[in-house]
Amino acid sequence: MGTLRPPRAVIAGVGHTSFGKHPGTSAWRLQVDAFRAALEDCGLQASDVDGLFTESQFSEPLLMHGSLLGRQLGLRPDVLSTQSQGGATCMSLCQTAAEMIDRGMCKVAAVVYGDNAKTGMPNIYGLAQMGRGQADFVAHGLLGGPAMEALSAMRYKHTYGVTDEMFGSVAVAFREHAVATSHAQYRDPLSMEAYLASRYIAEPLRLYDCTIASDGGACIILTAPEVAADLARPAVRVLGMGQAHNLDGLRDRDHYTHFAGARASKTAYAMAGLGPDDIDVAQFYDCFTSTVLITLEDYGFAPKGEGGAFALEGNLRIDGGRLPSNTDGGMLSCGNVTGWGQVIEATKQLRGDQGPRQVQGAATAICSGHGGFQANHATMILAVA
Repeated sequence: MGTLRPPRAVIAGVGHTSFGKHPGTSAWRLQVDAFRAALEDCGLQASDVDGLFTESQFSEPLLMHGSLLGRQLGLRPDVLSTQSQGGATCMSLCQTAAEMIDRGMCKVAAVVYGDNAKTGMPNIYGLAQMGRGQADFVAHGLLGGPAMEALSAMRYKHTYGVTDEMFGSVAVAFREHAVATSHAQYRDPLSMEAYLASRYIAEPLRLYDCTIASDGGACIILTAPEVAADLARPAVRVLGMGQAHNLDGLRDRDHYTHFAGARASKTAYAMAGLGPDDIDVAQFYDCFTSTVLITLEDYGFAPKGEGGAFALEGNLRIDGGRLPSNTDGGMLSCGNVTGWGQVIEATKQLRGDQGPRQVQGAATAICSGHGGFQANHATMILAVA
């Protein structure tokens, strides 16, 4: 690995729709609305955008998605990219956009996604899409995210003595954060008692261990620093980036309790010149509570096997936690746009204007993207510019 340096790129604007049910609203509409919201956030115009980076919606997966969306947005970009890495896609696209800006290939990049997975995607179709590439699991009845990820969660729980309450402490903390988030899908308080009383979806994963389903759109605007200097919002610097992939995913049983996030975060830390002790806030990919615990260990915030105790002590909470995490409620409570909310919420925290859910003095944030049933991982470290 050569010398790592941060790219000359900043996040100048973010935008999203509300999350939940948008019956009759297409995925395309959600993408357009998020794009417009991000432009309004930073004060740019569509004509300023010369880079477009997209992920196709799961409800209508299409080749050349970026070309079709760009046409709807009226763009004529110099750089165009569409990727698909599951929950790692957003951060991978942001990294690609940052590199293109750093190299002078574009100056204003829009990174866009939206889907109507809650109301516009038949359940059986979604399960079939998730089962593709996992044919050996599907043949034995392991269909869909909870059933497949339960393999990892059970191995993790058994290996390290993780308790139900440790899983539950993640769900309860993130719901507490969602209560203070106006655009969150679920804002009713969640107690540990209610968590423990909830039904199993795929043992050991209960209802509140699992990500919610949402309609929603998200957009992140990255620019060259000189472009952001006179814009409406304070810019947030892209300080560190990393990726790592274990393409065997759940076929690699050694990977059930150790993700590729350990390698991805190592690269991001090295590029940023920081370590775990320098991070003020985290936005983990929280498809399941077990995923959060394994990732925070891989990222060096707790020794392997001790993430559950770290969470149970209240360290993920905004109020008094050592590592306030998923401060809008994450995918467990706020909204599930397959990892696109993490960078947006980190950006908002570093701007310092989130009211009752603001992490005081937050100057650095780490974000994780995790997808492909543990096959893909991407990490970003952001900082106040």
